[in-house]
Amino acid sequence: MAQSSEKDDRSLARDIGPYGAMSTVIGGTLGAGLFVTLGTASSTTGPSVILVVLLAGVVATAVAINYSWMSTIFPAAAGSYSYVSRTFNSRLPGFIVTWSKWLGYMAADASLAIGFGSYLQVFFPDLIAGRTGIALAGFGVLTVLFLINLVGTRGYSIAQSAILGVLVLAILVLVLPGSLSIDTANYRPFFTGGSSGFLAAAAPLFYAYIGIAVAGQMGAEVKNPGRNLPLAMIGGTIILTLLYMWTAAVIYGVVGDYTVLANSARPLATAAETFLGTDATAIVAFGGLLATASSVNAVMAAAIKMPYSWSWDEIFPQRFSMVSERFGSPHWSLLTLYVVSSALTFYASGLNQVIVIATFSYLIAYFAVSVSLLYAQYARPDIVEQADFNPRVGLLVSGLVGAIGAFVLLIQAYQGTLTVYVPWVIIGFIVFGIYWYRGQQSGTDVESILDTLPGVPSAEYDPDIQEITADD
Repeated sequence: MAQSSEKDDRSLARDIGPYGAMSTVIGGTLGAGLFVTLGTASSTTGPSVILVVLLAGVVATAVAINYSWMSTIFPAAAGSYSYVSRTFNSRLPGFIVTWSKWLGYMAADASLAIGFGSYLQVFFPDLIAGRTGIALAGFGVLTVLFLINLVGTRGYSIAQSAILGVLVLAILVLVLPGSLSIDTANYRPFFTGGSSGFLAAAAPLFYAYIGIAVAGQMGAEVKNPGRNLPLAMIGGTIILTLLYMWTAAVIYGVVGDYTVLANSARPLATAAETFLGTDATAIVAFGGLLATASSVNAVMAAAIKMPYSWSWDEIFPQRFSMVSERFGSPHWSLLTLYVVSSALTFYASGLNQVIVIATFSYLIAYFAVSVSLLYAQYARPDIVEQADFNPRVGLLVSGLVGAIGAFVLLIQAYQGTLTVYVPWVIIGFIVFGIYWYRGQQSGTDVESILDTLPGVPSAEYDPDIQEITADD
């Protein structure tokens, strides 16, 4: 317990309630799905992207179940790192999986910031001109949300919950009247690229679900994690799937040529122009601003927990697990994310490239967590019995669907990513090797480290019985 007690001054506060956790999943994901990729993903398959949404949603729900189960056993910061490292009793697999996911988070923040700039351009076309103008607007929203996250999760949770309410209203402005304006002839031809085109759309469309596990990454800051984390991740994913399918059915039903949406950086606003007036289109565009901003906010809050957790486990510089005395936020980790994401906003050659890199990195984590669940079911009965959330029927099915689905999507998503991913992983091995060697030289007690949960104070977690005590 001494190892844990020494780190109590670096632990995180549980300030996020059930609505904050749910708004993290839904509000943090909508910006990627509805307002960025729902149009571009149809380029290879046409209106049948509606079914791709459902297929991706099935895999996403399985992944959400897997994350939810693991989160009730290890409700820690950087959930996927804690799940993998504690299940296999080794820091290396958890580090490599989340090292790639950290890259994905930074790429996702850049992608969403670009999306924000694109929607802001609707209101200020003369001021925000061209790629540079959009990147500057994206940099602006990154800066504002950097400051919000700097003051801690309480400010983050309030902002995220408030944004979600306005965001839902903006979406309803489109889908409710749009449902009455659908022309089924616009769905023909339904499959424009055959089976290959259909599958090719699955990987970029899965980017629409990248926020489903964000609440798990913030597990050390969610109140009553045994109840609120499964509720947020599984419930939020089901709501997202239904909302995505409804919206996709509307926008492809009101627009006569799907390529118009496939080539649009603002597909919802483009669809609104066909049956709504200028004011309504502006409302949808405003919703796009809110959605992309809320996603940047959620991704930023989750991403900073990865270097924080590595540092907690002594495989990254110790300053990254330092928390602000005033706000309780891991400020060094946050600053690093802000600088890198801002640079990617200007550097990325295009939105699709950034999306592919982010999706590939996320899929690796989803595959690893699903495999960890299956391994625990087979070889770790000691942790299985500690789960607060345990669907007796279907857990093995969700593990298999999550693992196989993520693997199949990885095969689709790897093209164009390995030139970035492989060097990044090599760097990760070098970083881990340096800190592993330093730990060996100084006699670091790895077993004692793995008996703690990143971000969780010793008074809350007893490694001898693996019991979590948290406020309701």
